[in-house]
Amino acid sequence: MAQPLLAVDGIEVRRGMHVVLNAFNLSLNSGEVLALTGENGAGKSTLLEACARLLPLEQGRILHAGVVVADHEGRRRPTPLVLGLALQKNGMMGSEFVVEHLETAMSMSGHSVDPRPFLRAFSLEHRANDLIAHLSQGQARKVAVLAALLPAFASKQPALILLDEPAAGMDERSVSVLCEWIAQLRISGHAVMICTHDQRLSDCATTHVDVSTSEATEVIPNEPSSQLDMNAQPVKAISPAAFGWKMQWRTLAWLNHNAVASLLTLGVLLSFGDLLDDLEDMQRYGFLLAPAFAAGLCGEAMVQASREERTNAWWRAVANANPHSGILPLALGCLLTLLSSLSFSVVVEPNIIIVGGLLTFVTWHIIRLLQEATNRLARPRAVFVGLLTPILILPYALLLDLLSQ
Repeated sequence: MAQPLLAVDGIEVRRGMHVVLNAFNLSLNSGEVLALTGENGAGKSTLLEACARLLPLEQGRILHAGVVVADHEGRRRPTPLVLGLALQKNGMMGSEFVVEHLETAMSMSGHSVDPRPFLRAFSLEHRANDLIAHLSQGQARKVAVLAALLPAFASKQPALILLDEPAAGMDERSVSVLCEWIAQLRISGHAVMICTHDQRLSDCATTHVDVSTSEATEVIPNEPSSQLDMNAQPVKAISPAAFGWKMQWRTLAWLNHNAVASLLTLGVLLSFGDLLDDLEDMQRYGFLLAPAFAAGLCGEAMVQASREERTNAWWRAVANANPHSGILPLALGCLLTLLSSLSFSVVVEPNIIIVGGLLTFVTWHIIRLLQEATNRLARPRAVFVGLLTPILILPYALLLDLLSQ
């Protein structure tokens, strides 16, 4: 017998001090649509997010196509499946273009289809090249749902689609179109899980599961009126680094978040006057590398930006990583160290320029990892990562000592 695409094996999930799911079991096979029902607070969204590997498990494990992708010991593995995800938040940054976000989502499957017919069906074709930030709430929700469905339409293998209240804010016609697409995905062998209070979406399901009682009821779903013929083309997956680099240059967040702090540091040092001639080598290198170090200590602007609409959670689920700036800090650190050398009128040393770039790169990504670690907490904004940055002063001092020898 074939492995189910999704298996929930005795999981226990807490929200704060409250146990939301206890010893919960569930399976979802290829060609099935499962509708999660129950009162508000019963645990529908909690179950869906646990299946997407976004929540820690107190007990049990989550399996995708027979592979354990999350368990109660904290292990996380990349899913072997193409995963389509629409959370209650849209998982998109306002600085993304509509068609750009859809192409990014489809690239995770390794294939892409023409998104224009889908945008046309949702009355969004004229907004294809608009920024997400310029859409209405209902239009943005449609784009988020399309980003969950299109990877499955493009995939050559059965995909797992997780939809949390996908019809929220949609008009009647759009919900009907969505129900038709879900039925077509079921016929194509994909598996769909839906959290919904909408009876029209429940009618698309093959099974209803009441989360509060774990009771499952099989039903006869609506049949699609037609079947789409997808012409999927191979594409290269867009990496979190490539996405982060693009967003950084589009928004210039690095300039505001990192470069300004480093330039202020350089300005303060220049206000001391011509001191470098009277300094020892270690102190001189400290002056030259201080702006690069300050840029790294500011951390990753994309961490803060990707909290918008839970973009970080969407990326972590579908790509197993958070957006980041890649080698941007390396280039910025080299530039700042060169600027510092010229400002202090010292001989430009190529090795010091490279050290400055590496210093920014390493410091930047250490702070990024600390920032991302707090994103999974209940109140990430209440944690001051800046309080931990002084621990990097000692490695910085050791680096200066090494350079001065």
